[in-house]
Amino acid sequence: MDQLRKPTLVALFVLGAVAPILIMLLAPQPPTRQWWRDGAVALGFLGFALMGWQFVPMAWMPFLTETFGTGTLIQWHSDLSLVALYLVLAHPLVLMIGNPRYLVAFNVLTGVGRLRSGVVALLLTLVIVATCLWRRRLNLRRRPWRWLHDLLAAAIMGFALHHVLRVGYYTFLPLQRWLWIGYVAVWGILVAYTRGSAELARAER
Repeated sequence: MDQLRKPTLVALFVLGAVAPILIMLLAPQPPTRQWWRDGAVALGFLGFALMGWQFVPMAWMPFLTETFGTGTLIQWHSDLSLVALYLVLAHPLVLMIGNPRYLVAFNVLTGVGRLRSGVVALLLTLVIVATCLWRRRLNLRRRPWRWLHDLLAAAIMGFALHHVLRVGYYTFLPLQRWLWIGYVAVWGILVAYTRGSAELARAER
């Protein structure tokens, strides 16, 4: 049984990351829909899902650390966070290459609201990655940085969810909409639980 735990958890993680793309196949596709737009949506969905799971401090979950080890989880978190960033960046780049008119969406002052929320989520993603990579250079102490990390993560999830649901491509079916809402709810609960457990453990010392 223990031998199956590791591959099972890895398979569940992969399924959780690619589930939004699999569900895209359930949506009826308009005949005039360009392939590059579908590709951009798939990149955005995969990046959003992968990033959301990276916001969860899995190195604080005992059943995961017992299975994979803390060092391995931290390394995966670092590597997969960068992969998620590249996917999220590729999402608007593919759209702009396919149609340069999408460039106007990057104006956070005059852009359409449903696109503007995606831009804000992208900018905040760059900020959170910068604070992770250069925390010491920015002279951020570990505990305040964790709270900043969680606040930025919550803001990113909120703006990204607004963008996904308001744009409406491949989220107009109830199953698709509730998948994203459920993801964000699960991520929030897991972050709150692990952070709360860590604070209680620190208070008991």
